[in-house]
Amino acid sequence: MADQPSPNICCVSLGMVIIDNIHMPNKPALYDVLGGSATFVTLGQRLFASELSEVGCLLVAGEDFPQTVKEEIQNWGTTLVLKERTNARSTRGKLEYEDDTFGPKKFEYTAGPLKASPSDLVKTPLLHAKALHLFGTPQEILSQVPELLQLREKGGITERPLIVWEPLPAACTTPNAQSFLEAVKLVDVFSPNHIEIEGIFTERAYEKIDTNRLESYGQALLDSSIGPNGDGAVIIRAGEDGALSMSRTSRPTWFPAYYEKDSPEVVDPTGAGNAFLGGYIAGWQQTCDIHKAMWYGHVAASFALEQIGLPRHDSKNGEALWNGVTVADRLEEYRKRVRDTKVLSDAVV
Repeated sequence: MADQPSPNICCVSLGMVIIDNIHMPNKPALYDVLGGSATFVTLGQRLFASELSEVGCLLVAGEDFPQTVKEEIQNWGTTLVLKERTNARSTRGKLEYEDDTFGPKKFEYTAGPLKASPSDLVKTPLLHAKALHLFGTPQEILSQVPELLQLREKGGITERPLIVWEPLPAACTTPNAQSFLEAVKLVDVFSPNHIEIEGIFTERAYEKIDTNRLESYGQALLDSSIGPNGDGAVIIRAGEDGALSMSRTSRPTWFPAYYEKDSPEVVDPTGAGNAFLGGYIAGWQQTCDIHKAMWYGHVAASFALEQIGLPRHDSKNGEALWNGVTVADRLEEYRKRVRDTKVLSDAVV
């Protein structure tokens, strides 16, 4: 574990690492499976990292965190910072699938949750991260972002990081709408999924996705101003229907999901949205283009979809393989696909 500050951390998530017990019909239960938003955001970063040590990982654990799971995280090769809460149990969850399709499911915390905070980054290399993923309520964002920036300033860090906010689903309600409009002013990218953004703007439950309606919600956020200078972006993730990118300087653009609806390659969508954001951040940092970053997001999500838990990682002839393929090949395949289908704006082709 690194204990000296380094300016070379590309990203860290302040989401949670959750130890899941997974229950499925007619199959043995799976125990101590790594999950949580931070786990999958970190996956999205690892997929595209040229140096794994530049990917930050913050693990907030209780005294009972399993050694085998800790070793699994250490084997990722990231810059790991472990914060152990005394007299506390680690965050655990029970994930129960209702049928064999891995679609309908129930989740509940069985211990915790233990949440990370900006203060956990103090005196660690992760405080220097060039990008941060936040997972929380608008009230938490209104508190955490100023705290984070103040801590960085005290640490002599003058550069503002890229701040990506994924909202806590339970907070996405109409009574919180005004708080969301205030909180998005503090972040650079706001990324709800289609259900979450519907919940912010309406109490009505829609059965089908309406792209025009989602774009109108995105425009309302942009009109309120995303980012301190109003130059931020909203990314609405819509599962198999793709994802929408919007900003004040680019027209609304939809990017298709890597896998089409009912693809046999899709096993479990859990964590795909988080992985998307980890990949998106990596793509933004490598290309400085909010549209091209979407390619990276969809490719990262594809690896999260192919199994329960994390994808298999190995190597062949010195080349990293994930589920038996290279990330570069999959990214190039997706790039060609969106080019051929002409879904991109003129600025991206």
